[in-house]
Amino acid sequence: MDTLGSMRVFVRVVELGGFNAAGRACGMSAAMVAKHVAHLEQRTGARLLDRTTRSVRPTPEGQMYLEKALAIIEAVDEAENTVAAENREPRGSLRITAPIELGQDHLAPLLVEFMSQHVGISVVADFTNRTVDLVQEGFDLAIRVAPSLDTALIGRRLATTRFRVVASPDFISRQGLPDSPDALSTFPALTFSQPTPRLEWSWRRGDAEGRVRIAPRLVSSSAEALRLAALSGLGVSWLPTFVCGRDLRQGRLVALLQDCDWGSFGVHVLYPHRRFVPSRLRLFIDFLAARLGGDPSGDPWAPG
Repeated sequence: MDTLGSMRVFVRVVELGGFNAAGRACGMSAAMVAKHVAHLEQRTGARLLDRTTRSVRPTPEGQMYLEKALAIIEAVDEAENTVAAENREPRGSLRITAPIELGQDHLAPLLVEFMSQHVGISVVADFTNRTVDLVQEGFDLAIRVAPSLDTALIGRRLATTRFRVVASPDFISRQGLPDSPDALSTFPALTFSQPTPRLEWSWRRGDAEGRVRIAPRLVSSSAEALRLAALSGLGVSWLPTFVCGRDLRQGRLVALLQDCDWGSFGVHVLYPHRRFVPSRLRLFIDFLAARLGGDPSGDPWAPG
Protein backbone atom coordinates (compact mmCIF):
# COMPACT_ATOMS: atom_id res chain seq x y z
CA MET A 1 0.00 0.00 0.00
CA ASP A 2 1.27 3.49 -0.90
CA THR A 3 2.44 5.08 2.36
CA LEU A 4 2.11 8.67 1.08
CA GLY A 5 -1.43 7.91 -0.04
CA SER A 6 -2.17 6.43 3.39
CA MET A 7 -0.80 9.60 4.99
CA ARG A 8 -3.23 11.69 2.96
CA VAL A 9 -6.13 9.48 4.05
CA PHE A 10 -5.00 9.64 7.69
CA VAL A 11 -4.91 13.46 7.56
CA ARG A 12 -8.46 13.50 6.20
CA VAL A 13 -9.63 11.19 8.99
CA VAL A 14 -8.27 13.58 11.61
CA GLU A 15 -9.59 16.68 9.81
CA LEU A 16 -13.09 15.26 9.34
CA GLY A 17 -13.28 13.33 12.60
CA GLY A 18 -14.35 9.99 11.21
CA PHE A 19 -13.79 7.20 8.69
CA ASN A 20 -17.10 7.69 6.87
CA ALA A 21 -16.53 11.40 6.27
CA ALA A 22 -12.93 10.78 5.21
CA GLY A 23 -14.11 8.06 2.84
CA ARG A 24 -16.60 10.42 1.19
CA ALA A 25 -13.93 13.08 0.84
CA CYS A 26 -11.38 10.62 -0.59
CA GLY A 27 -13.83 8.74 -2.81
CA MET A 28 -13.42 5.40 -1.06
CA SER A 29 -15.23 3.20 1.44
CA ALA A 30 -14.83 3.52 5.21
CA ALA A 31 -13.36 0.02 5.17
CA MET A 32 -10.63 1.12 2.77
CA VAL A 33 -9.94 4.16 4.97
CA ALA A 34 -9.46 1.77 7.90
CA LYS A 35 -6.98 -0.26 5.85
CA HIS A 36 -4.90 2.83 5.14
CA VAL A 37 -4.81 3.70 8.84
CA ALA A 38 -3.93 0.11 9.75
CA HIS A 39 -1.10 0.22 7.21
CA LEU A 40 0.39 3.27 8.95
CA GLU A 41 -0.09 1.78 12.43
CA GLN A 42 1.64 -1.41 11.30
CA ARG A 43 4.59 0.57 9.87
CA THR A 44 4.96 2.75 12.98
CA GLY A 45 4.16 0.08 15.54
CA ALA A 46 1.93 2.58 17.35
CA ARG A 47 -1.79 3.19 17.74
CA LEU A 48 -2.44 6.46 15.92
CA LEU A 49 -6.16 6.94 16.55
CA ASP A 50 -8.57 6.62 19.47
CA ARG A 51 -11.89 5.40 18.13
CA THR A 52 -15.21 5.84 19.94
CA THR A 53 -18.79 5.48 18.73
CA ARG A 54 -19.00 9.26 18.29
CA SER A 55 -15.60 10.43 17.13
CA VAL A 56 -12.10 9.56 16.03
CA ARG A 57 -9.22 11.48 17.61
CA PRO A 58 -5.44 11.14 17.27
CA THR A 59 -3.53 9.60 20.14
CA PRO A 60 -0.45 11.52 21.39
CA GLU A 61 1.60 9.42 18.99
CA GLY A 62 -0.98 10.08 16.29
CA GLN A 63 -0.76 13.83 16.84
CA MET A 64 3.01 13.73 16.40
CA TYR A 65 2.61 11.59 13.29
CA LEU A 66 -0.02 14.00 11.95
CA GLU A 67 2.33 16.98 12.20
CA LYS A 68 5.11 15.09 10.42
CA ALA A 69 2.72 13.73 7.79
CA LEU A 70 1.39 17.22 7.03
CA ALA A 71 4.93 18.50 6.57
CA ILE A 72 5.77 15.60 4.23
CA ILE A 73 2.60 16.00 2.16
CA GLU A 74 3.10 19.74 1.89
CA ALA A 75 6.75 19.27 0.85
CA VAL A 76 5.81 16.69 -1.81
CA ASP A 77 3.02 18.86 -3.19
CA GLU A 78 5.24 21.92 -3.22
CA ALA A 79 7.98 20.01 -5.04
CA GLU A 80 5.51 18.75 -7.66
CA ASN A 81 4.01 22.20 -8.16
CA THR A 82 7.47 23.77 -8.46
CA VAL A 83 8.70 21.29 -11.04
CA ALA A 84 5.44 21.14 -13.01
CA ALA A 85 4.80 23.59 -15.78
CA GLU A 86 2.81 26.67 -14.81
CA ASN A 87 -0.06 25.70 -17.11
CA ARG A 88 -0.39 22.20 -15.70
CA GLU A 89 -4.07 21.39 -15.40
CA PRO A 90 -5.27 20.99 -11.78
CA ARG A 91 -7.03 17.71 -11.10
CA GLY A 92 -9.28 16.23 -8.44
CA SER A 93 -12.78 16.71 -7.06
CA LEU A 94 -14.53 19.49 -5.15
CA ARG A 95 -17.58 19.03 -2.92
CA ILE A 96 -19.49 22.31 -2.74
CA THR A 97 -22.67 23.41 -0.99
CA ALA A 98 -24.64 26.65 -1.42
CA PRO A 99 -28.15 28.05 -0.77
CA ILE A 100 -30.74 26.89 -3.31
CA GLU A 101 -31.61 30.21 -4.99
CA LEU A 102 -28.03 31.47 -5.11
CA GLY A 103 -26.83 28.08 -6.30
CA GLN A 104 -29.39 27.48 -9.04
CA ASP A 105 -29.60 31.01 -10.41
CA HIS A 106 -26.03 32.24 -10.08
CA LEU A 107 -23.54 29.55 -9.01
CA ALA A 108 -24.64 26.87 -11.51
CA PRO A 109 -23.57 28.85 -14.61
CA LEU A 110 -20.29 29.74 -12.90
CA LEU A 111 -19.65 26.07 -12.16
CA VAL A 112 -20.18 25.24 -15.82
CA GLU A 113 -17.72 27.96 -16.84
CA PHE A 114 -15.15 26.84 -14.25
CA MET A 115 -15.38 23.17 -15.21
CA SER A 116 -15.14 24.04 -18.91
CA GLN A 117 -11.88 25.85 -18.18
CA HIS A 118 -10.49 23.08 -15.93
CA VAL A 119 -11.39 19.71 -17.43
CA GLY A 120 -9.41 17.80 -14.78
CA ILE A 121 -11.64 19.01 -11.93
CA SER A 122 -14.92 17.30 -11.08
CA VAL A 123 -17.56 18.86 -8.81
CA VAL A 124 -20.26 17.60 -6.47
CA ALA A 125 -22.67 20.52 -5.92
CA ASP A 126 -25.34 20.32 -3.20
CA PHE A 127 -27.79 23.24 -3.27
CA THR A 128 -29.69 23.34 0.01
CA ASN A 129 -30.91 25.95 2.49
CA ARG A 130 -30.00 23.85 5.52
CA THR A 131 -26.72 24.58 7.30
CA VAL A 132 -24.31 21.88 6.16
CA ASP A 133 -21.58 20.65 8.51
CA LEU A 134 -18.60 20.75 6.19
CA VAL A 135 -16.35 18.66 8.41
CA GLN A 136 -18.81 15.92 9.30
CA GLU A 137 -20.27 15.67 5.78
CA GLY A 138 -16.97 15.86 3.92
CA PHE A 139 -17.47 19.08 1.95
CA ASP A 140 -14.57 21.18 0.71
CA LEU A 141 -16.38 24.48 0.52
CA ALA A 142 -19.64 26.19 1.47
CA ILE A 143 -21.13 29.46 0.30
CA ARG A 144 -23.13 31.17 3.03
CA VAL A 145 -25.29 34.30 2.85
CA ALA A 146 -25.41 35.91 6.30
CA PRO A 147 -24.94 39.28 8.03
CA SER A 148 -21.91 37.88 9.87
CA LEU A 149 -20.28 34.55 10.63
CA ASP A 150 -19.49 32.86 13.94
CA THR A 151 -17.56 29.80 12.90
CA ALA A 152 -14.30 27.95 13.39
CA LEU A 153 -14.04 27.50 9.63
CA ILE A 154 -11.85 29.62 7.40
CA GLY A 155 -13.97 32.36 5.84
CA ARG A 156 -13.64 34.89 3.05
CA ARG A 157 -16.24 37.45 2.06
CA LEU A 158 -16.69 37.48 -1.71
CA ALA A 159 -19.48 40.02 -2.20
CA THR A 160 -22.45 41.76 -0.60
CA THR A 161 -26.13 41.38 -1.39
CA ARG A 162 -28.39 44.26 -0.38
CA PHE A 163 -32.08 44.03 0.36
CA ARG A 164 -34.85 45.83 -1.46
CA VAL A 165 -38.54 46.20 -0.67
CA VAL A 166 -40.20 45.37 -3.97
CA ALA A 167 -43.61 45.06 -5.60
CA SER A 168 -44.94 44.53 -9.11
CA PRO A 169 -46.08 47.45 -11.29
CA ASP A 170 -49.61 45.98 -11.23
CA PHE A 171 -49.66 45.95 -7.42
CA ILE A 172 -48.44 49.56 -7.32
CA SER A 173 -51.14 50.65 -9.78
CA ARG A 174 -53.78 49.13 -7.51
CA GLN A 175 -52.38 49.99 -4.08
CA GLY A 176 -50.30 53.10 -4.73
CA LEU A 177 -46.79 53.89 -3.48
CA PRO A 178 -45.98 54.04 0.25
CA ASP A 179 -44.79 57.49 1.32
CA SER A 180 -42.86 56.26 4.38
CA PRO A 181 -41.53 52.98 5.80
CA ASP A 182 -44.36 52.93 8.36
CA ALA A 183 -46.90 52.98 5.52
CA LEU A 184 -45.79 49.45 4.60
CA SER A 185 -47.69 48.19 7.65
CA THR A 186 -50.94 48.65 5.67
CA PHE A 187 -49.73 46.62 2.67
CA PRO A 188 -50.01 42.81 2.34
CA ALA A 189 -46.47 41.51 2.86
CA LEU A 190 -44.52 38.50 1.59
CA THR A 191 -41.81 37.59 4.07
CA PHE A 192 -39.33 34.94 5.15
CA SER A 193 -40.14 32.28 7.75
CA GLN A 194 -36.55 31.31 8.60
CA PRO A 195 -34.57 31.35 10.78
CA THR A 196 -37.61 32.90 12.51
CA PRO A 197 -40.63 34.58 10.89
CA ARG A 198 -39.48 38.06 9.86
CA LEU A 199 -42.50 40.12 10.92
CA GLU A 200 -40.56 43.38 11.14
CA TRP A 201 -38.40 44.99 8.47
CA SER A 202 -35.57 47.26 9.63
CA TRP A 203 -34.74 50.44 7.74
CA ARG A 204 -32.34 53.37 7.84
CA ARG A 205 -32.78 56.75 6.15
CA GLY A 206 -29.97 59.21 6.82
CA ASP A 207 -29.67 59.54 10.59
CA ALA A 208 -33.13 58.04 11.18
CA GLU A 209 -33.76 54.33 11.60
CA GLY A 210 -36.57 52.09 12.74
CA ARG A 211 -38.61 48.96 12.18
CA VAL A 212 -41.94 48.55 10.50
CA ARG A 213 -44.34 45.84 11.63
CA ILE A 214 -45.71 44.13 8.54
CA ALA A 215 -49.00 42.35 7.84
CA PRO A 216 -47.88 39.06 6.25
CA ARG A 217 -49.97 37.45 3.56
CA LEU A 218 -47.32 34.86 2.66
CA VAL A 219 -44.62 33.55 5.00
CA SER A 220 -42.17 31.13 3.37
CA SER A 221 -38.69 29.66 3.69
CA SER A 222 -38.37 29.91 -0.11
CA ALA A 223 -37.10 33.13 -1.64
CA GLU A 224 -38.37 31.90 -4.99
CA ALA A 225 -41.91 31.54 -3.61
CA LEU A 226 -41.77 35.10 -2.27
CA ARG A 227 -40.42 36.38 -5.59
CA LEU A 228 -43.14 34.68 -7.62
CA ALA A 229 -45.82 36.01 -5.27
CA ALA A 230 -44.43 39.53 -5.66
CA LEU A 231 -44.35 39.16 -9.47
CA SER A 232 -48.00 38.08 -9.34
CA GLY A 233 -48.97 41.26 -7.50
CA LEU A 234 -49.86 39.59 -4.20
CA GLY A 235 -47.97 42.07 -2.03
CA VAL A 236 -44.67 43.74 -1.16
CA SER A 237 -41.61 41.68 -0.33
CA TRP A 238 -38.18 42.19 1.26
CA LEU A 239 -35.72 40.36 -0.98
CA PRO A 240 -31.94 40.22 -1.52
CA THR A 241 -30.66 41.50 -4.84
CA PHE A 242 -29.42 38.07 -5.93
CA VAL A 243 -33.09 37.04 -5.92
CA CYS A 244 -34.80 40.18 -7.26
CA GLY A 245 -32.02 42.07 -9.09
CA ARG A 246 -32.83 40.69 -12.55
CA ASP A 247 -36.53 41.49 -12.12
CA LEU A 248 -35.69 45.05 -11.06
CA ARG A 249 -33.46 45.57 -14.10
CA GLN A 250 -36.15 44.26 -16.45
CA GLY A 251 -38.99 46.21 -14.83
CA ARG A 252 -40.97 43.21 -13.59
CA LEU A 253 -40.50 44.46 -10.03
CA VAL A 254 -40.11 47.99 -8.68
CA ALA A 255 -38.01 48.97 -5.64
CA LEU A 256 -40.03 50.99 -3.11
CA LEU A 257 -38.65 53.71 -0.82
CA GLN A 258 -35.28 53.64 -2.54
CA ASP A 259 -33.88 56.33 -0.24
CA CYS A 260 -34.01 53.78 2.60
CA ASP A 261 -31.32 51.25 3.44
CA TRP A 262 -33.07 47.92 4.07
CA GLY A 263 -29.96 46.05 5.19
CA SER A 264 -27.41 43.75 3.56
CA PHE A 265 -25.84 40.31 3.95
CA GLY A 266 -22.36 39.15 3.10
CA VAL A 267 -21.79 36.34 0.60
CA HIS A 268 -19.07 34.25 2.20
CA VAL A 269 -17.06 31.23 1.16
CA LEU A 270 -16.07 28.86 3.96
CA TYR A 271 -13.76 25.87 4.05
CA PRO A 272 -12.29 23.66 6.79
CA HIS A 273 -9.09 24.74 8.47
CA ARG A 274 -6.21 23.00 6.78
CA ARG A 275 -2.51 23.56 6.78
CA PHE A 276 -2.49 22.61 3.13
CA VAL A 277 -5.30 23.92 0.91
CA PRO A 278 -5.52 22.05 -2.41
CA SER A 279 -4.68 24.19 -5.44
CA ARG A 280 -8.04 23.32 -7.04
CA LEU A 281 -9.85 24.80 -4.01
CA ARG A 282 -7.79 27.98 -4.07
CA LEU A 283 -8.34 28.21 -7.82
CA PHE A 284 -12.12 27.92 -7.44
CA ILE A 285 -12.29 30.50 -4.65
CA ASP A 286 -10.26 32.99 -6.69
CA PHE A 287 -12.47 32.28 -9.72
CA LEU A 288 -15.64 33.01 -7.71
CA ALA A 289 -14.18 36.19 -6.26
CA ALA A 290 -13.28 37.47 -9.72
CA ARG A 291 -16.66 36.57 -11.24
CA LEU A 292 -18.49 38.29 -8.38
CA GLY A 293 -16.68 41.55 -9.03
CA GLY A 294 -13.59 41.25 -6.85
CA ASP A 295 -14.98 43.66 -4.24
CA PRO A 296 -16.25 42.12 -0.97
CA SER A 297 -18.33 45.24 -0.28
CA GLY A 298 -19.75 45.42 -3.81
CA ASP A 299 -23.16 44.08 -4.86
CA PRO A 300 -22.83 42.33 -8.26
CA TRP A 301 -26.60 41.73 -8.49
CA ALA A 302 -27.80 45.29 -7.82
CA PRO A 303 -29.55 46.98 -10.74
CA GLY A 304 -27.58 49.79 -12.27
